Amino acid sequence: MKNHIVVFSILILSAISCTDKPSETKGVFRYNEAAGISSLDPIYARSQASIWPIHHIFSTLVELDENLDIQPGLAYRWIAEDTVYTFFLRQNIKFHPHPAFADSQRFFTASDVVYSLERLRDPKWSSPGSWTMQGVKSITALSDSVVEIVLEKPFSPFLRLLSMKYCSIVPHEAVAYGEISFGEFPSGTGAYFLKRWIPSEKMILRRNHNYYEKLSENGVESIVVRFIPDKLSAFLSFVKGDLDIISGMDVSYRDNILDEFGELQKRYQSTMKLETTAYLNTEYLAFNLSRLQANNSPYANPLVRQAIHSIIDKDLLVKYILRGLGTPANSGIIPPILHGAELNEYQYSKSSALALLQKAGYPNGKGLPELILTTNPGYQDMAEFVQNQASKIGIPIKVDVTPASTLRQQMATGKIDFFRASWIADYPDPENYMLLFYEHNWPPNGPNYSRFNSIAFNELYEHLRNTDNVQRRDSLLKKMNAELELQNPIIPLFYDQVIRLSLHRVQHLPLHPLNLLDVRNVSLAP
Repeated sequence: MKNHIVVFSILILSAISCTDKPSETKGVFRYNEAAGISSLDPIYARSQASIWPIHHIFSTLVELDENLDIQPGLAYRWIAEDTVYTFFLRQNIKFHPHPAFADSQRFFTASDVVYSLERLRDPKWSSPGSWTMQGVKSITALSDSVVEIVLEKPFSPFLRLLSMKYCSIVPHEAVAYGEISFGEFPSGTGAYFLKRWIPSEKMILRRNHNYYEKLSENGVESIVVRFIPDKLSAFLSFVKGDLDIISGMDVSYRDNILDEFGELQKRYQSTMKLETTAYLNTEYLAFNLSRLQANNSPYANPLVRQAIHSIIDKDLLVKYILRGLGTPANSGIIPPILHGAELNEYQYSKSSALALLQKAGYPNGKGLPELILTTNPGYQDMAEFVQNQASKIGIPIKVDVTPASTLRQQMATGKIDFFRASWIADYPDPENYMLLFYEHNWPPNGPNYSRFNSIAFNELYEHLRNTDNVQRRDSLLKKMNAELELQNPIIPLFYDQVIRLSLHRVQHLPLHPLNLLDVRNVSLAP
């Protein structure tokens, strides 16, 4: 371990000695995308890798700010009445130049909204975001600047759905242009346009000086995306000054730059800053109830599942396994930032866990078979922590480590009993977490991987979808959370955090709970 730290320190010192001159990066914001980018067509924007550049190239009818409040986008105002949404659009906005246009550019109109959203739900495009339009009855241009969207039935989170990048507005001519695919040569109305894209090397976006909102005079003129697959190499480029931010905290360098309290070590504080905020991602363990019940497993008994939940010290997990970079999931699946309801708080208790086992007929775990906990390599330490905690009350857990792709396939096909999972909100609404337990969302129709089924829960969920009343929603959430606590189909472990390292020259870069990069109002100091 000491040799590893010495080698790492030598690499850091070498990187610092080669730092670029400030004049070479004036107006240029640089970040790395280790996973690469396959397409810039927004109807395929399912990963963060594509969402970040797509957010800058395209616009949506509405947006979500860093406080998760709905803000105007291409629609400067709207009226929502039950199932009818009327959007009033900005005028004199142009799409980015594209050879598909007769005059290089053309103005955006309501017909582009109709085309874009209809295309999103057209089966021939096979968009992973087509579900966003499932409840839509009709999309109509009432004039060049007014669009009406009618839903089949009320759906309270609908405006938030429209902020998703899937719902970006595109021009039909550029999509139909035959010489190159739209995903490689896009045209939008966003603050930046694609200037150059060299696969496996870099992507360059340039400022759109015709953008409908004023951008900072000392702001970002160009965004340069690098494609460095190795995260440690990308971090060294950041330390050298070749990148402006690093998103996330990879284990390859985490222990070398953070102290025992999860703070940035002093030797890095003069060149970089560490920022965190709540992230709409919950990490949890799930039981496959359908499989457990079919096999008459003792773990089909909710009392046994509750015992496992009670023995896991989530505060200890966050402190020692995560270095404090997370929040114990003590109020259920929904991150606290999303709900106003005061939900029941989880309490770690060994005595309660033992009492639950006694009540279930398995005193001190006697008679319980081995329970296999399946996880991927990145979460092995967390799974082993749970294994150790369960052993304190006699519950035998075996950790099975498998590649992430295999784990996802096993979750979808229902071939494992107990597994690590996570849920990143598609849109910031409590309903998006509760859909994990709705009967009609069993795979392959949805993400109910625990195969939970409760008539009472299903009814509550359907009421939640159809009401905007805050007090009514809080009441429903309390009842739904109580039902989940009683049945314990999952064990929420922690609420994740957005973690970002940035150079001091980067100013006014917001931290977004959906981990959305937005450089429109960034200032770059010399």
